[in-house]
Amino acid sequence: MKKVASLFFAAALATVVIGCGSSNTNTTPQNVTSSTVAVKAPAVISTTQASSANQRVFVGFSHAMDASTINSTNLSISGVNSSVSYDAKNRIAYMTPSVQLSTGATYGATVSKGVRDMNGVNLAGQFNFAFSTTPTVDTTPPTVINFSSGCVPANGPITVTFSEAIDSSTLSGSTFIVEGVTGTVSYDPVTHIASFTPNSPMTPGLTTTVIITTGITDLAGNHLGAGLPYGSQNFEFTITVCTTPPPTTFCSYSKGGYAGPGAPGQLLSNNYTTVFSSGLTIGINDAAGPQHDDFWTGDSTGLSALQTFLTSPALGASGALTVDATNPTATDSGNLPEQTAALTINVGLSGTGSDPAGFGNLVLHDTGTSLDGSTVSEILAAANKALAGGGLPDGFTFSDLNSLVDNINQSWDDCSQSDWGAAHLSVAAL
Repeated sequence: MKKVASLFFAAALATVVIGCGSSNTNTTPQNVTSSTVAVKAPAVISTTQASSANQRVFVGFSHAMDASTINSTNLSISGVNSSVSYDAKNRIAYMTPSVQLSTGATYGATVSKGVRDMNGVNLAGQFNFAFSTTPTVDTTPPTVINFSSGCVPANGPITVTFSEAIDSSTLSGSTFIVEGVTGTVSYDPVTHIASFTPNSPMTPGLTTTVIITTGITDLAGNHLGAGLPYGSQNFEFTITVCTTPPPTTFCSYSKGGYAGPGAPGQLLSNNYTTVFSSGLTIGINDAAGPQHDDFWTGDSTGLSALQTFLTSPALGASGALTVDATNPTATDSGNLPEQTAALTINVGLSGTGSDPAGFGNLVLHDTGTSLDGSTVSEILAAANKALAGGGLPDGFTFSDLNSLVDNINQSWDDCSQSDWGAAHLSVAAL
């Protein structure tokens, strides 16, 4: 989806999957009855899937959660005692192991059905995932690898992309400073993008300095800038507010586009290892047998295999993935795995270069399906859940879900909005 690099993207699911920040400081659950408003169950939309042994483990939620339920009873790492904290603004829970994890190991983690959102609605069911640790611990400070350039819209956002996952609790108006402007800061754990949104429109033509301070840390506690080319100093850049409103435009690409030469393929080639530094996963790595995920490593071999996979023929009827393979070229799950991989890339590359962040936050509407009102990131999470054998959204078949994800992938194909996209995706719920 984007013109230059970020995604997730990540994560993405560690690549994988999904996720996006939101501002919500209310800590008291609200009682909402089904007679007054349709209430959807919260979902896990992003998790740690690969990390250093000395990093915290994160879980991203689709809804603002009841903080009292985000605790060590409901979130746990198998065999390891952990404390749990919750960043309400960005809807991210963190598990901090009481002892350093082993290097080069795989751990299972669980989010129980006991967690609930601010409407008092519980997770639909227990969510299991797994993550692997690298052979060495993380002592490398995070860096800024991309930031808003050219003019920015009066309403923002101003974005910064980090080289790795950031501790969102260290992001605030005192560590992401726009001189002379007040606003809110949000963070997407999948794309590693922090966004500053002004409280009121900025003055067109205004030129001001943006300061990203060394108070920001990664999930291992390393401070931004320490020992790097800009020393222990803050990272600074200048932005100018557009004098005319720029059009709201996104970029997305079909699965075939990413596999071929030219703009989409080159976009993926240039940014894959940055955006998917830990690899790209579809399905959910639940550390169970058989595994329910397909995984591409973040090296050239993995990228080549992913590009092949995006145009490989589908074999057999749609269904849950039944194998855990490295560099797969085809599966027995129909086209949905390919479409899901493409959507992971599209969401992940959002928010870099000349394109705005937020493709994953677009909202589906007027399709007459149970996913109306869901964001693109939530739909991506539903597709991964289906591939992992966790069930389909109400009223959907695998074919239906594949068609929906395909339409989303082509909604801004080559940065031009499709008729379907214009009719069914909006920047806010209607």
